[in-house]
Amino acid sequence: MTTAPRIDDAPVHIDASRRGVHEPARWGVEDGLTMLNHGSYGVCPAYVRERQNALRDEIDRDPPRWFCVTLERMLDRARESLGAFVGAEPANLTFVGNGTVAVASILRSIDWRPGDEVVVTDHEYAATFNELRRLEKVAGITVKTAKVPLPLASRGEALAAILGQITSSTRLVVVSHIASASSLIMPVEEIVANCNDRGIETLIDGAHTPGQIPLSLKSLRPTYYAASCHKWLCTPKGTGFVYAEPAAQHRVQPVALSCRVHRDRPDRAHFHADFDYVGTGDYTANCVIPDAIEHLGSQLPGGWPELYRRNHDMAIEGARIIREACGLPKTAPDEMFGSMVTLVLPEDPAPDRECLYEQPLWDAIRLKHSIQAPVWDFRPVAPRVLRVSAHLHNTIEDFERLAEVLRAEIEAERALESQR
Repeated sequence: MTTAPRIDDAPVHIDASRRGVHEPARWGVEDGLTMLNHGSYGVCPAYVRERQNALRDEIDRDPPRWFCVTLERMLDRARESLGAFVGAEPANLTFVGNGTVAVASILRSIDWRPGDEVVVTDHEYAATFNELRRLEKVAGITVKTAKVPLPLASRGEALAAILGQITSSTRLVVVSHIASASSLIMPVEEIVANCNDRGIETLIDGAHTPGQIPLSLKSLRPTYYAASCHKWLCTPKGTGFVYAEPAAQHRVQPVALSCRVHRDRPDRAHFHADFDYVGTGDYTANCVIPDAIEHLGSQLPGGWPELYRRNHDMAIEGARIIREACGLPKTAPDEMFGSMVTLVLPEDPAPDRECLYEQPLWDAIRLKHSIQAPVWDFRPVAPRVLRVSAHLHNTIEDFERLAEVLRAEIEAERALESQR
């Protein structure tokens, strides 16, 4: 009599060849391009992409096996690795495609009441503002915005601005751990502690945190934490996670509900099952998070701590070189930046010029000089800003080159202004 195979016997190829994991990272940046915009989308090293492609091959060898059996095991493996990296119990983590989806999933899962107040800063990411504006219309919430100035004198100045907006009607405080446009590391430890003492929930947008600065969610203890991994952790595009304290997990659901969410799983929490599968898609980017953590952690003798220091020191020094070359003010104390720094630029003398990117100066830097460094309008905080990032593919010469280019382009803009 033949015994039917158990589902646990199904092969899972998660330990395929790991040749190259400790070799120097190979970056796919375009030849001749100086990439100082790691912060927007990240750059994935070749080894991690190869690991992802191996999993994609595995999917097509037997798609039902992958989606019904292998996927959960792969994500559990990733959850263990990520939990150790961000200082969280794996049970408190679930995966999504990016930080925007993570924030939206959390905000849409809260049982809002008309009149509930949400406190944010004017440095928050545009997608978060857009989601909150939607909730203002459909749920009747009120959004209160704390104004954090640039240049900023101290961490305490930012803290006072945020805490000053909290009232007895505050339901949720939303703040970026590291703000995208300004690069500021916000005082989230003090904010979360203050809100926990007052019974107010917190949502920390950590899209820029994993891989840029050390993180311990066990110590921080926010109600919710949303993050991307494709930026500083250098995973493939389409990676992110939601962290929720155990008491809040029962109400957090993905923005799309799959064909499986109605099933009771005694062996698995809905917080995992509902997010781990939301329909047919490519989940392999999140599955190779462990490979990215190990690969990048092996690049320097001191591992991740040395990588954090190296990138921070380069970003700070590079920003200083640019500031001094262009006569720009210091934006904030050095300790309020991680591996990227934002610089406040003069007003655009001709803002109506057509451009491919978001600002004509960004066009000039990229199209004329082959440097990627984003320039944005950042009103009402600042008229215009430039952000620079440092990662393993950068050298200090990259920043020196941008300093020369930026000085020349700002001078050209002044000449343009005199012609108007």
